[in-house]
Parts: sequence; structure tokens; C-alpha cells
Amino acid sequence: MTYLIDDIAQYLEDEGVGTLGTNIFKSYLPDSVDTALVVLDTGGTMPDPDMPTKSPTFQVFIRAATYTAGKTKLEAVRTALHRLANETVGSTYFYYILAQSEGGHLGRNERGLDEFSVNFGCLTR
Repeated sequence: MTYLIDDIAQYLEDEGVGTLGTNIFKSYLPDSVDTALVVLDTGGTMPDPDMPTKSPTFQVFIRAATYTAGKTKLEAVRTALHRLANETVGSTYFYYILAQSEGGHLGRNERGLDEFSVNFGCLTR
């Protein structure tokens, strides 16, 4: 069984954003990698009770050695996912994926690495 974050992570690799297990991760981000992203399941919103759909949400969290590298990766993620529509990705059919914001810089962590995030909502079946 695959989950939505599996499909999203694979899609980001297919779109050239990075490589699974090297700089794209699912559900956790190893401390040993300075520049990487993780796809996180963030629950979702209440689905329509009359339609056989789901309304999951997810976040892409990015850590980078420099602000420029992180911002570039954020833009690549947003470009790959925002407005994706009527497409099967892995085992998930997406009616749409929409960024819930532009995404942004969260500051620097204790190791001085820049952190960014962007959240997405989608409608799936």
C-alpha cells in the first residue's frame, strides 16, 4: 500500500526536484543531510459527505545550506505541484493540488541552515 506522501515524493523525483533517499524524504528529515526536503502528511479537511473523494493536506519542508538554495528548491516544489490537476500520480488520482500559500522562509535552525515550508491542499479519489 502506498500513501499520498509516497506518491508526492516520487512525483517530485520524477519532476527533477531531487532524489528519493538522498535529498527527498517521506515523513522525516535526517539530521545528516544539510540540503534536503521532506513530504509530511498534515491530515486534511472534511470531505464532502456526498462525494467519494478525500481532501488531504500535506507540507513540504525544506532545509538548505543557504537562503538562495532553499528558496530555489521551494520554487521548484511549488512549480511542480501547484495547479496539478486531473492526473494520476502513483496510486492517487488528483482532481487538483493547490498551494495554500506562496510558502516561505522559517528562519535558521541551530546549525545555521535555512528552513522553508509550503503547504498544499488537494482533492483526491
